[in-house]
Amino acid sequence: MFTSVAATLACAVTLPLAGVAQAEPAPPLPIDGFQAPGLSAVQGLAPAIQQAAADPTNAASTLMAAAAVFAGDAAAPAESRNVATAVNQFVAHTPAPGAVPGAQAHLPAGVNPRYAVGPVPAPDAHIAGEPAAPGPAAPTPPAEPQAAPAPEAPAAPEAATPPGLTFGPDAPPVQEFMYPSISNNCLADGGNVLATAISVAGPADIPTPGPGPGQTAYVFTAIGTPGPAPEQKLPLNVTWVNLTTGKSGTATLTPRPDINPDGPTTLTAIVDTGSGSIISTIFGQVTTVEKQCQFMPTIGSTVVP
Repeated sequence: MFTSVAATLACAVTLPLAGVAQAEPAPPLPIDGFQAPGLSAVQGLAPAIQQAAADPTNAASTLMAAAAVFAGDAAAPAESRNVATAVNQFVAHTPAPGAVPGAQAHLPAGVNPRYAVGPVPAPDAHIAGEPAAPGPAAPTPPAEPQAAPAPEAPAAPEAATPPGLTFGPDAPPVQEFMYPSISNNCLADGGNVLATAISVAGPADIPTPGPGPGQTAYVFTAIGTPGPAPEQKLPLNVTWVNLTTGKSGTATLTPRPDINPDGPTTLTAIVDTGSGSIISTIFGQVTTVEKQCQFMPTIGSTVVP
């Protein structure tokens, strides 16, 4: 069963969108499964996202079927099952009918938004902000001797915020991808490179020039690499599906002279995904001033208000 599903997903076709450089998903590389236990699920689910983008009408069923292969495989590494479960949950938690796209992106149908982040109160429980119903006065309990007050514990020190990071009300909604990407022999000395990928839902100020309303920005950073080459020989693409609206597409990430020009190599793209629940895969190659690096695919989920 796994072989047939994998063969079907391998036939996924990248969307033939004009103006987008074509990139094929990276073939398997000799990366130790103990070093990257979730990689097998990512490799299997990334082509499924491409297939879903080519047929967004059946996107949910395509992705859930692909995720079920790994989530239900007892022989698969636990991290692969976790990645598959995360994809399955994101796809399954679509908005209830009539919900504003992006406003309740993870709220299943039948769940009252008032209780979405906490337990449902008992029928006779008082809800904050609402007047309590009058009832009989409770009997006054007998007075008990008061124990001596315990000494106050010293206040816990506040956690230090890493330099350069701010998490105020105006901080952009950054959402990390589910698993890092990996490239073999990407450094001048032949070393491997990990890459992080994030998405930023608009409107936001980063990455430059900032995504607007209904847009998603993608940022891919190859950690420890020098700056990007002036010309990217082969593309690094992102394929995405808006599970709320059925919209889908593909875009190419490119370097900017004002974002890490001296390294690490960072590629970005700002895409008109629209509001809703977006699932994406980034795959392809990156050209640094030293090497041509082929990165394994990675997958991520984004909620755009």
